[in-house]
Amino acid sequence: MDSFIQLLSFLASFLYGMIFYLLTKFNYFILYNKKGIVKFIITLVFIIDIVILYIYVMYRINNGYFHIYFVILVILGFILMHKLYKYLQMLCKSCVNKIKIK
Repeated sequence: MDSFIQLLSFLASFLYGMIFYLLTKFNYFILYNKKGIVKFIITLVFIIDIVILYIYVMYRINNGYFHIYFVILVILGFILMHKLYKYLQMLCKSCVNKIKIK
């Protein structure tokens, strides 16, 4: 694998971790008031879909090569988005309030 494809795989894995965090928050929002078995089934389908989507993305970028550092970058993207989520949420609310005032 050449360096450009490897760098592209790093970037895609990192961004995928960030998107995975947002989709997980959305999944939690949807399942907040559901029953136990419905939560389990929907969460199981959600996780299977996320994994299949990541495999598809990696297949399209680098013919399906997986390395442990790609998984590490997914985890780092997830953690970074977790740390930045409250700041981004506050920033979006302030932007919306400025638009409403004008």
